[in-house]
Amino acid sequence: MTDRSACHLFKQTRVNLDWTDNSHTTTIDVPLPCHPGRSSRSLNIRKRAKLQEHPDTEEKFKLAHHASTASIYYRPAARFPRCILWRVVEDSHVLSVAAVDFTKPDSHAELETTFRFVFPEPIQPGTVGFADAPGRDELVVYALTRDGVLYTLSLTPDFLLRNSFLKRGAQPSDYCTTYCPSAFTLHSPHFLLPISYESLVIPLQDGNILKLDRNYKSITEFPDPSIASYTEKTFSDTGYFGFLKNKMPWVGASTIQYGQSSVTHTTVVSAIAYSPPGDRPDAKPLLFTVSVDHSLKVWSLEQECLIRATDLLNEPQTAPVNMKTWLDPSPSHLLAIIDRPIESTDHSFYLVSFSSAATGKFKFWAATHFEDGPSEGQFKDLVDLYPEDTFNAKPPSTTAPWIISEFRVTPVFGDEDGWYDLWVLWKSDTNFQVQNVRFNVADARGTWGEWTTATSDTLHSLPRQETSYETVEDVSEHWMKWIFYPGRFPDTVLESALRIYENNFLALSGASSSTETIHGKVARIIGAAVQVAKTSTGDIDYDKYRNETDLQWDRFSRLCTELDKQRREALSLVSDPVSGFVWTVNVDGITALRECTETEIIRHNFAAYKSNLKTLSKRTDKRLGAGLEGQQLVDVMVLMSAATELSESLSETAFDTCMMRLQELVVKDPMHSVTDMMWIFYEKYLEQEVPQETHEKIEDFFNSIDDLEVAFGSITSSLFNHSDTHTEDSRLTAFGAKVLVGGTQEVIHVNYELLSQLVFLLVYVTFADDNRRFSRITEHETIYMQLLQYFREHEVLSWMAATSAQLSASHVDFDDGISKALTDLRVSGDAATVRQGQRASVLQLVLPGNFGPSPPVPGRTSSLSLSVCIRKFMASLDLWDHTRGNGVTNVASALLHANASGPATEFSKFLPSTPWGTYMKARIHLKARSYAMAATNFNRAAYGMSTYDRSAFSATNVFSAESGAVGCGLARYHLHVAALFEDEDAAEYVVDSCNTAILAADAQIGPDLMSDILVRYFKAALKVSLFDEAYMALARYTDGALRRTAVRDLITALVEQNEGTRLCSYPWIGLQDEVDDALEFKCRQILDVSAGPRFHKVLAAWRIQRGDYRGAAYILYEELQRLRTANVGSTDPNSRTVADAYLALINVLSCVEEGQAWILSDTRVDGTDGTTDRSTKRAKLEGTRSSTHQRQVLTLADIKAEYQTEVERVGLLLNGGFFV
Repeated sequence: MTDRSACHLFKQTRVNLDWTDNSHTTTIDVPLPCHPGRSSRSLNIRKRAKLQEHPDTEEKFKLAHHASTASIYYRPAARFPRCILWRVVEDSHVLSVAAVDFTKPDSHAELETTFRFVFPEPIQPGTVGFADAPGRDELVVYALTRDGVLYTLSLTPDFLLRNSFLKRGAQPSDYCTTYCPSAFTLHSPHFLLPISYESLVIPLQDGNILKLDRNYKSITEFPDPSIASYTEKTFSDTGYFGFLKNKMPWVGASTIQYGQSSVTHTTVVSAIAYSPPGDRPDAKPLLFTVSVDHSLKVWSLEQECLIRATDLLNEPQTAPVNMKTWLDPSPSHLLAIIDRPIESTDHSFYLVSFSSAATGKFKFWAATHFEDGPSEGQFKDLVDLYPEDTFNAKPPSTTAPWIISEFRVTPVFGDEDGWYDLWVLWKSDTNFQVQNVRFNVADARGTWGEWTTATSDTLHSLPRQETSYETVEDVSEHWMKWIFYPGRFPDTVLESALRIYENNFLALSGASSSTETIHGKVARIIGAAVQVAKTSTGDIDYDKYRNETDLQWDRFSRLCTELDKQRREALSLVSDPVSGFVWTVNVDGITALRECTETEIIRHNFAAYKSNLKTLSKRTDKRLGAGLEGQQLVDVMVLMSAATELSESLSETAFDTCMMRLQELVVKDPMHSVTDMMWIFYEKYLEQEVPQETHEKIEDFFNSIDDLEVAFGSITSSLFNHSDTHTEDSRLTAFGAKVLVGGTQEVIHVNYELLSQLVFLLVYVTFADDNRRFSRITEHETIYMQLLQYFREHEVLSWMAATSAQLSASHVDFDDGISKALTDLRVSGDAATVRQGQRASVLQLVLPGNFGPSPPVPGRTSSLSLSVCIRKFMASLDLWDHTRGNGVTNVASALLHANASGPATEFSKFLPSTPWGTYMKARIHLKARSYAMAATNFNRAAYGMSTYDRSAFSATNVFSAESGAVGCGLARYHLHVAALFEDEDAAEYVVDSCNTAILAADAQIGPDLMSDILVRYFKAALKVSLFDEAYMALARYTDGALRRTAVRDLITALVEQNEGTRLCSYPWIGLQDEVDDALEFKCRQILDVSAGPRFHKVLAAWRIQRGDYRGAAYILYEELQRLRTANVGSTDPNSRTVADAYLALINVLSCVEEGQAWILSDTRVDGTDGTTDRSTKRAKLEGTRSSTHQRQVLTLADIKAEYQTEVERVGLLLNGGFFV
C-alpha cells in the first residue's frame, strides 16, 4: 500500500498487449531450427503435454500469457521501427518481438506484426540481447538456450515490414544462425550482454567472463550457412589458478547456491558497457561489472584485462570475504552511465552504482582520463565524487517489505547541464512502485532527497457498490459497463476468467456459438449461474434475484481483477535514450510513466500537501495546468480537502442520487433559474444528508482559505487551456494512440470526480450558511454555472472514455499478394481468421493521427510531453462551448462516419438544441432507421442550417462542402435531406423533402437545381406509387430527354398497377404525343398480351378519350391479331377472349361514320401466292428475309365477317365438332 504522505508527481498509464497475443491475427510464429548435431523434442508435443498438466486454471493462463523476462530495446534515432518490445513467454520457449514506437515518420509504414520466435529448447534467463549494425539497417538479436546454443537473428526491414521469410525460396539461414561455444563445456553461462552487432560478453557462473567476436568466414571454410563462427576469449581477474580454485570449493573459494547450480563470490551479477562517443577517438571501450562479493570492476574490452577494482559503495573491506554481505546472485541492473560530463572538469563520464545489499544505496563515480602521454584520452581512474556520502532511497511505505529491482537515469529537460532524474523500481511481491528523485551531479549532496512517486491508475480498482439500482437489468448493465470499459481487461483475461468461473460456479453451461462475442458469452454464463428464487406464495422474489445477480457479477469481476493483478507485476524499468520516455514492462502489459496534470496533482496530494509544498510548487510545469504555487496552491489543496470531506460524508444512496441529479442537469435544457436549480439540488439531495461534524470541518477549511472565489477559479483554470492549439508535430502509431487514450481516460476520470465534488460543495455552502460563515463567496451563480459547464464537458468525455466502437482495420504495405495473403491469415488448428478491425473507446475514434509529441530534443522527458499531448487532445475536442456545440456534434459525426449507430444513438442525448445539433440528431435517427424522428429533426434544423456560414463546417466528414447542407438556402438543404433519405431507400420521406424543397424554392434558384429536385421527387414518388405527385413533378420538367424517359416510366408504372383510369384522367398538357408514343412503344414490346399488362386496352381508351376512334380500332385489332396468334381460346370453347376483342373492335368502329369505318392492318405474306417453295424454306434456313408485309384495308364489314367466323368456330367446339 502506498504511503499517503508521498509526493505524487507522476502517473502510471497501463496499456494491454492484446495485439502480441498468440491468438491475434497480426501475430506470426517463426519456428527456429535446431543446432546441427542437436536433437530436440517437438515443441508442439511439449506444449501439448504442458497444457494437459494444467486444466482451465490460473496456471494455464500464466503459461499462455505471462512473460518470464521482458524489456524494450531502443535502436538508433534514424531507424524505424526503433522501440522493440521483447518478451520471453510460454515457459521460455518463445521470444515475442513487437514494435512499440509512440510515433512514426510519414515515410515509413507502421509495423503491426508481432513475431514469435519459437525455440526448440527453453531460453536461459537473462540471455536475450539486442544490437544494431551501424552501417546498415539491421537488428541483431542474441538468445542463448539452456542447452548452450547461441542463436543470432538478423532482422532486416525486408523481414520486419515485408515478411520476406514467408516468400518462396526463403531459408532459415537467411535470418538465423546458431553457435555452440566450446567454453560451455567447462563453464556455465550466467547472463548475456551485447557489446555490438558482432560482439557480446557472457559472464560465467564461475566468475570468468566470455567474450565472443563474430567471424565472417567464406563458404569454403564453413560450408553450413546456418552455423555462425565466433572467436572465444575468456578472461578473469584471478587467471587460470582462480578457475581451478572456483572448480574446487574445498580449496577455499566460497560458493552460493543459485537454482540448481552454484556461483562464486566473483560471479558477475551486473554489467554495463561503455562505448566512447565519436568525438573522442582516443578513448577505448570499457566494461563495468558488479560481482557477488560487492565489488565494482572496470575491464578493458580490447585487452580483456582488469583495470580497476573497488567496493561498490567505496566502503573499506574490513570483513573477510565469506562473512561480507553479498549481493543476490540473480542478474540485475546495478549500474548506469551518464555520458554528459560537466564542463571545466577532467571527467569523461559518470557512473551511478547501486547496492541491493541494504535497503538501497547509491554512489556517484567520475571516470577520469589521461591528459597527455601515450595514453592520452584513455581511462585513468574511477573517482568517488562524494566519498563521505551514500545516497539512500526512500521505500514507498513501511507496511510491506520493498526491494529495489532496477533503476534508470534520464536527463532533465532544460538549458542547465548536470540535472538528472533517477527512477527507481520498487517491488513487493507482485506490486510495484516507481519513484523519482531529481539531482544535479555536480551537487548531489545538496539536491538529493526530494523523492516523488508515480501513483497507479484508478481504472483497475473494483467499483463501489451501487445501491440505487432497482432491477436486474440495471445491475447487469452496471457491471457490464465496468468490466468492458475500454482498455481495462483484454479478451484474454475475460476468456480465462470465464472458464474459471464456469468450472467453479456453474454446474452445466450451454454450448456457445462460434460467432458469439465475448460480451454475449459473459452475459449468458452469468445469467445462467443465477437461481431464480420464489416467495412462499410462489411468486418470483425479485429482490433476492437482484441480489444474487449482483453477487455473481461481483464474483466474476473479482476473478478478472485477480488475473489482472498478476499481469501487472513489473519485470523491468526502461528509458528511451533519445526521447526520455520512461516505462515499466510488466508480466503482461506495459506501463507509461507520465507527469501528472495539475488537477491530478491536486487530487493525489491534497491529503499531505504541507510536507510536499516546496516540491509541488517547484516541479509542476505550467503547461500541465495553471502553474499554481505558494499560497494559491495551498488554498486549492484546502478547498479540495473540504470537497472530499463532504462527498465522503454522504451515504452511498445520497451520493448516488446526487450524481444522478447532476447528470440530469447537464443533458437536459434548464427549466429554472440558476438560484432555483441550486436550491432544488440542495433541498432534495443535500440538506438532510451532511453530518454536523462534517459541516464544522468544512467551516474550518474555509476559514483557512484566503480567497474562496479565487480558489474555485484556480481549479477550473487547471483543467486545460482552451486557447492552446496543437500543430502537426508527429504521427501517432496504433500503440501511441492506445497510450495517449489510456492517459486521457485517467485524466478524465480524475477531473470528473473533482468537478462533481466541487459542485456538491458549492451548492451546500450556498444554502447551509445559517450563520453566514461562508459569506465570502458572493458569486455563487457564476461559479456554479462555470462548474456545471465544465462538468457537462467532462460528462461527454467520460461517456467517450467508457464507450467502445469499432475501429476500421489498418492497412500494411506488402511487396506481393502472396505475402499479404500469408500475413492476413493466421492458421490456428484448422481455422483461418481474416484480419478485422478492433474495438476501442470513442476517444480513440476521434483522435487525430498527428497528435504525437513534439520531435525529441536532448533531455526532453516523455512523461511531460505525453501529458501535454493529453491536455491538447482534450482541448482540441472543443466540447467546452455547449451553445455552439461544434465539438459535440463532431463526435457524433465521427460515430456516424464509423457506422457506429448504437453508440451514436446513445450519444444523441448530449447534442445541443442548436440547428447543427438538431441536424446531427436527425442523422443519427436516420442511421438507426427512425425515419419519422429523422424527418422531424431535419425540418427543425432547416432554417438554421440553411443560413449557417459554410466555412465553419469545412472539416466535417458528415457531408461535403458541395452537398448544400449548410448556408445554401432552404431549397438546397431539403434537397440534401432528400439525398440522405434516398441513400437509405426511404422513398416516402424523399417525396416529402423534395416537396418542401420545391415550396422553398424562389426565383433565384437555378434550373439545374430545380431539375435535380424534380428528378428525385419523381423517382421517389413513383417508387411508393404516389402517382399524383409523380405527375406533378413530371409536368414541371423542362428537359425534353428527361421528360420522355419520365413519361415512359410513369405510364409503365400506372398500367402495371392497373391505374389506367388515373392515367387517362391526367390532363397531360403538352405531353399527349409523348404519352401516345410511350403507350404505343410498350404495346410493341409486350410479348404475351393475355398475361402482361393491358397496354393495348389503355392505349385504346386513351385514343378514344381524345376522339381518335380509328387509332383506337387499329391498336385493338393489333391486340386481336396477337390473341389469335397465341391461340387463346383455341381449345377452350368457353373462352370469350377473342370474341370480346372482336366486339370491342366492332364497337369502336361503329362510332365512326360508315364511310370512315376502316383501318389499315399489316399482314405478313410468305412467297407470292401463299405457298412455301423450296427456295423460301432454304432462305429461312439460311437466315435471310423472304417474308414481306402487305398493308390491307379492313372495313367494318370485314371485321364483322371475321367475328362471325369466330362465333361459328366456338359453336362447333361447343357441339363436339372441330373447326378447320
